[in-house]
Amino acid sequence: MPKYIVTENILITLPGIEETILKKGDEIEINDTFYNVDTPFGNLGLSYESLKNGLKLKEDINIQVTILDDEDLIKDYRIQLDIKVSRKKAREIENYLRETLERMI
Repeated sequence: MPKYIVTENILITLPGIEETILKKGDEIEINDTFYNVDTPFGNLGLSYESLKNGLKLKEDINIQVTILDDEDLIKDYRIQLDIKVSRKKAREIENYLRETLERMI
């Protein structure tokens, strides 16, 4: 069923009585040809033709967002570590990191 937004107050007028049956900004759905409104005067079936000047078709926008979790994305990374140590200590650190990373990966 198409959805419509009421663009102006829609009134029902009887001798000596004026009643707002749809307020500006209301959202309604019209099934087939009629929209049923509960009024103080009872249930009233209004046709699209009688309402069309006060309605605007609601545009449904369907947005789909896909979130990629980069934390679990596998790709090549380069890790660089700058430290000030002797060559011997640098090799020990390199071996330790290599062994630790092999266990992690």
